[in-house]
Amino acid sequence: MDIGKRLEDMRDLTDRLADLVEAENLALADHRHEDVEETLEDKAVLARLYENMMKDLDVLALDWSTIDSDLRERLRSSGERLRQATEENTMRLEVSMAANRQVIDFMAEAAKQAVPHAGTYSRKGRAGREGMNASANSVAISIDQNL
Repeated sequence: MDIGKRLEDMRDLTDRLADLVEAENLALADHRHEDVEETLEDKAVLARLYENMMKDLDVLALDWSTIDSDLRERLRSSGERLRQATEENTMRLEVSMAANRQVIDFMAEAAKQAVPHAGTYSRKGRAGREGMNASANSVAISIDQNL
């Protein structure tokens, strides 16, 4: 395949991946988590293609001075756009995960404070302090830890 064509394909792929990451960033900013979830598979596929294409280009050991300057600039511009989008994406995902972790920790702590012990039986095997109503004070809680 012609090297110019391969580099154009690389630029197109870089732009597609940047578009997707930028869209995900907007969805994260607007707390549209279902939209973020919809991008995950496409993002993984494009990222794998990007990685493979970069490896293929690396093997060629290109002399970039022989590449058309306009194409070089378009590649540089696309790469910079993707770099900025992925840096923002990383920051937004880390903030989102930290916020979710804080909510989960808060809920877990609130559950512990609401029910400090099961209270159903004493050491001697008798109903605890609350007597026959002890089991009513026991609360089951489940936390979904997916992002």
